Parts: sequence; structure tokens; C-alpha cells
Amino acid sequence: MLVDNDGHPVSSARRKREGGQALLEFALVLPVIVLVLISFLEIGRAVSDWNTLTNAARQGARVAVVNQIASHTECDESRPVEDPLNAHWSAWGCVMAATSQMRINSGDITVTYAAPLGTTLQCTTIVHVGCIATVSVTYHYTPATSLTTTLIGPITMTAVSKMPVERVFP
Repeated sequence: MLVDNDGHPVSSARRKREGGQALLEFALVLPVIVLVLISFLEIGRAVSDWNTLTNAARQGARVAVVNQIASHTECDESRPVEDPLNAHWSAWGCVMAATSQMRINSGDITVTYAAPLGTTLQCTTIVHVGCIATVSVTYHYTPATSLTTTLIGPITMTAVSKMPVERVFP
């Protein structure tokens, strides 16, 4: 025989009511729990994509400071670039390689060179040592589930990395 906290016997009708009440409470709480879990997964995906994006911009800037080839080539850093017409790696190619699992288009990547603040160095037509290479990558993050897409919507992420040019090539 079952007893309650006060020591009184519990009837089978009361047990059935309490079982139904627990089921109803669970049915009311379950959507909130699922929403929280899906939100955590989406936040994790967004942070992972943000880290990939910032690392790709940094890698592209690192290549841009030693290799100013503007053509869209691959990213084979193990081979030296001996001929600018047959380049094996460029800033653009390394950004594309680093973001291969994301949906990055060539128009989402910009590589520019500018003079450092307070100098008279010209960097617009000819790049010199000391010019600042800026690599900017834009990504449009879209949540995986329609529920979070409705709540959050797509997010535009932009990562920018700047480094001074170390050598001029080609």
C-alpha cells in the first residue's frame, strides 16, 4: 500500500490523477527544453563558423603580406611561387581553402593595401614594404532549423585582419 507524506493511504484514483498531471506538465515543459537545446546547438555552430571566418581572414592576411598576387589561385603553401603567372597560392586562395566547408563566394573576400596612418607612403597603385594589407571576409550565417531561422534570422558575419607588408612580390 502506498502512503503520502503525511502517512495516509493513497487511493488508486489519486495515483492516476497525479500520473496524468505529471504527463501534462511534461508536455508543457518539453517544447521549452527542445527550444533551449536547439538554441545551444545553433550558438555552437555560429561560434564555430565565426572562429573559422576569423582564422581564414588571418591566414589570408598572412599570405597577403608576402605575396601580392591578385589572381584567384589555389593555396599550396608547400610550393614556392617562382612565376607570378603560375602562382600556387594567394591570399584569396588561402581564404577559400580555409572556409571550404562554408558557403563563401569570391565576392565575399576583399584584399586591399593602404598606407599606415600618419605616413606619406603610397600604397594604392604600387605596394611597398610597410603598407597595411587588409583582408576582409563576409559570411551569411543561416541557422539550420526553421524555428531558429524564424526567431533569429540570418546573421551577417564579417572578419577583418590587418598586417604590414613584409616583402613585395611580384
